Parts: sequence; structure tokens; C-alpha cells
Amino acid sequence: MIIQIMNFHFISIIVATFYQVPEITAFSFNDVRNHLGTRTPYRFKYNKDDSRIIFPGCKDVRIWMIIRHGTRLPSAEDIVGINTLRDMKHEILLSHKKGQGELNSEQLKRFDKWSSNIVVEEEKYLTHEGQDEMILLAERMQKRFPNAIKSKYDNNTFYFKYTATQRAQQSARYFTIGLFEKKNAQTVIFSPANKVDPILRFYKHCDKWQKQVKKNPNTYKEQKLFGDSRTMNDTLEIVSRKLGFDKVLSLDKVNLMYVTCGYETSWLKHYISPWCHGFDKETAEVLEYYHDLKHYWMDSYGHNLTYRQACMAIKTMFEDFKKKNYPHATFLFAHSGTLLKILTHLQLYKPSAPLTADAIDKNRTWRTSDIDCFASNLAFVLYKCEDGDKVLVLHQEKVIKLPMCDHELCPLADLEKHFYESIYNCDYSDMCSLDTTDT
Repeated sequence: MIIQIMNFHFISIIVATFYQVPEITAFSFNDVRNHLGTRTPYRFKYNKDDSRIIFPGCKDVRIWMIIRHGTRLPSAEDIVGINTLRDMKHEILLSHKKGQGELNSEQLKRFDKWSSNIVVEEEKYLTHEGQDEMILLAERMQKRFPNAIKSKYDNNTFYFKYTATQRAQQSARYFTIGLFEKKNAQTVIFSPANKVDPILRFYKHCDKWQKQVKKNPNTYKEQKLFGDSRTMNDTLEIVSRKLGFDKVLSLDKVNLMYVTCGYETSWLKHYISPWCHGFDKETAEVLEYYHDLKHYWMDSYGHNLTYRQACMAIKTMFEDFKKKNYPHATFLFAHSGTLLKILTHLQLYKPSAPLTADAIDKNRTWRTSDIDCFASNLAFVLYKCEDGDKVLVLHQEKVIKLPMCDHELCPLADLEKHFYESIYNCDYSDMCSLDTTDT
């Protein structure tokens, strides 16, 4: 399947006022923007050092990489919600004219200029920033591993696959532009996308997980408790007062502002979303934790089945490394839910205790703002070394040491031994089928 390069234009992604003279400022926004959860921009989190990664006596020969799509537009539900903020914007401006609220003149100017005309038909489309993320990511990875990632395209050397979504398909397409430039990228062959994909989106068709986890009200118990907590109520009061409201805004409204702040921060490098002005570092951390509770219990360590099913991806990676006549560079384009479950399967970023509504663990390693921003990615690089095959793992382009390894460059044989169950006893049908006691 050949994807042709075409000019992709988002008619209504951002209103014209967003493209005025870039606004660059310091203030507390620099704190807020690092706590935007799964909508955190990739440009705040990736490893900027793109120099070649060399280990004496070793040569990089293969790479297997799974990538969350780049920055996208909101879901249809969020688009509708964001468009309703136009009325709230006028309330904020009116309140400050009456002497209420804590925003300064520059912040009020940003509210005055703000508008949103995103159409529901473009829900979850990849944005221009998302395109750039993919191009630049590809360029950097090729510089780090020039032997495994050749500069010239060959269908026998490269394998590309994406889920059956516009954002994943477009992410893959722009990634190839970064590897081969636009002219040569037109010849790239992509593996056909499957609506049912047990490797790239295994959780979507795992019936048992859908029933026992995603659609189980208990999965969201901690998030709901935290949403009703004193900490959250205090946060709602602070945000409401700062914006000049007489009454305390609902969690839904404040959350919508937080979400909008995240999207608009991700879309544009030099634009400051006025909706970020409702927060400071402390209040942003509260909303961040509110979302982390949901993802922890739905996509991570909260339930055993959630990360067990990720064996489908891990198994494929090991199998691909062992095949003799197989592409040296494999690039797979998926989603947040995929990456979080694989990270958990690898036992990465496990908190010292389960996340609960009782208190925010500000020192937790499991924080979606850090580990699951837009364009988050995980790469396994196979090195042929004088003393055997070894694997290097990178998360968001940063070299990491797996918990079961003694060093960053880990013997392949040791990993295969540790993940024996994932490789040889990964029965997806048995794991995900509902039996009579489940229905």
C-alpha cells in the first residue's frame, strides 16, 4: 500500500488570531505547561542530544520502535466543549471590568483575542505540530543509529505500520519524510492497517479487558473520589476566584479549561493559551493527578490483565529480532493506551504504592505528563557485540535501564529469559475471551 504525499490543510484548527506575532514570555506558564498530562507537548520532554550512540565493540543492526501519534485535534466531545468556552471568555472579561479576578492586562488581552472554530468533522486529526514532531523525531533517530536506520529506502530494509486512524497514518507518513525526504518518501510502502490489530491496539478487542477494566465503574473509583475531595474543591475555588467568578465553577468546567490549555499549548510553539492563566503549578498538578488516577487504573498497574495483554507487542519485538530475513528497521504507529500498557509490561515507572485519592504523590515516577506526552515513543535497538547480542532501550529518545537489567545495554538472552512467558505463553484469545462467569 503506497501512501501518496498530499498537502494537508486544517481549515479550522486554529483561528487567524493565533498566527499573529509570536508571544514569548516566562511567568508561571512555564510551570503549568509541564503538567498537562497526556496532552503535554513532546517538545518539552524529548532528548535533544541526537549524536550517534556508540558502544565499543558493538554495532547497531536493528531497531524496533513503537510511536504514539503526534499532537492531534481533540475528540468530538472536547471540540464541542471547547467551543462553548466562548461564552465563559466573555464572562471573565466582564468580571474583570467590574474589578473582580486576578488576571493582568496582558492575560486579559489574550482572552479578548481568543476564539475557537474547530469542526467536529476533524476530530483527532493530526496537527501541523504533530507533523513536525514526526519529521524531526525520524531525523534524530537516524542520526543516532545510522547503521540500523539507513538513509536510503528499501522495502526489504524498512517496515512501517499504523493503526486504522487518520492520526496514526499521517504520523507514519510524516515520519518517512523525516527519514527519506518528501520526494523519496512517496515510494514508501506501508503495511495495510487493520481495524482489528492485536499488536498495535490489542486492548480494543480484548473483550475481557473491555468488560472487567474499561467499562467497570470500579476502575474510576479513585478518580471520582479525588474529584470530590477537599483538595479538588479548594482548587476549583482558587481557579474560580482567579478568573473573577462569584460562584465556584464545576469540575467539568475547570477540567475543560485545563484540557484546552493542554491542546492549545501543544498545537503552537509560541502561543500562550489564555486558558492556562486560570492555573498555577499547584492547581495544574491537581488536575494532572486527577487524570493520572484514571490512566493508572485503566492503562497501567491498576489491573493485571491491562499490562499482561501487552505481551502481544513484546512477543513480536523479540520474534522480529530473531528473524534472519526481516527488515532491520521496524516503525509502528499507535496510541497512548498502547504505549502505557507496554511501559507497564516492562515494569517501568512503577510507583512505590498504588495511586489513590488520599493524597497526591508529587514525587511519583508514574506521571503521564512525563511518560505519555504526545508523540511518546519506545525504541528497542539490537546491537551485535563481540560478547553477544545486546539490546538498548530508549523512551522518548532517552536511554533507559530496564529494571531486570544490570546495565543499559542488556544481553538479549537475559531479556528473553525474563520475558519467557510473554514470548512463548502469550495466548491472546485465552487471555481476552469472556467465559460464562464473565458475562
